[in-house]
Amino acid sequence: MTTSTGTHLFIIGTDYHLGDLLWLTAVLAEYRRQCRPGRLILACPDGNIHRILRGSPPIDCLLLGDTDCAVDSVHAAENGPITVRDLRPLPIARAMVREWRRYLPWLYYRDMWLQPRGQWLATFLDLGRMRSYRPVIGLTDMDRDVAGTLPSPYIALAPHIGEYTVPFASSFWRKVKGWPPRSWEELACRLRRDGYEPVSLGAAGQPAVPGTRALTGLPIRQVAGIIEGAAGLITGESGLWFLAAATETPFVIVPWWLPRGIDWAAPMGVPHRLVRREDATVDSVARSVQPIFPN
Repeated sequence: MTTSTGTHLFIIGTDYHLGDLLWLTAVLAEYRRQCRPGRLILACPDGNIHRILRGSPPIDCLLLGDTDCAVDSVHAAENGPITVRDLRPLPIARAMVREWRRYLPWLYYRDMWLQPRGQWLATFLDLGRMRSYRPVIGLTDMDRDVAGTLPSPYIALAPHIGEYTVPFASSFWRKVKGWPPRSWEELACRLRRDGYEPVSLGAAGQPAVPGTRALTGLPIRQVAGIIEGAAGLITGESGLWFLAAATETPFVIVPWWLPRGIDWAAPMGVPHRLVRREDATVDSVARSVQPIFPN
């Protein structure tokens, strides 16, 4: 990998969800170590979840808004050389086909599922094997304001797995990734008996787990602060477990729906448990908390 001290501009689109944004930070950290850019700029849409990238150490400048306008503004403002890395789906697909002699295109998609999160992109960027897969974010005291009002120890519950725009996708993923609402309610009662204060995380309009303190509809950076301050996070397979990994907060994913040989969380080096659907009773989830969550 050759190094370049000029400006390196990365571009991403709306297809990056919260988990994608977070594993991307680990890839950018590896890119900084190997390529040593003078400045690393990331241009992306301006949405609530994209603001989690503010203050992330690998990123010198975050441009939120129209990405095409952002590219024009960078070219107008920078005097030196600019290396552009367009990570939107179509440019990536074109580059994969164009460079097929180096790495067959379908192998990237295989690696997306079978390798640690982000490794396929590191391979695409010719970085080789990454040294760290843990997401890298930067929180401020303001981001921790809500967390500072909560009794300790508390456990964050995140039962919702998100919505999808493709017809029938949401109902399909709820069946694959969802855990029954009654189980979440019983788990909250069990955690309270065990000495924890259960709190619910979710988007605006999503119901809290009955018997918990509702913390729904908060900005994503406040959510990150709550997860950072928690004894642990219990969640469905959603982007929030990446926040737990980034803040080194122990977490449990229930139910884990991928094959037994796949553990995306392990390379991130944070205490965690993956509870498969066939093992996902309230008792088994509560027991999985005991070895890894402080009390």
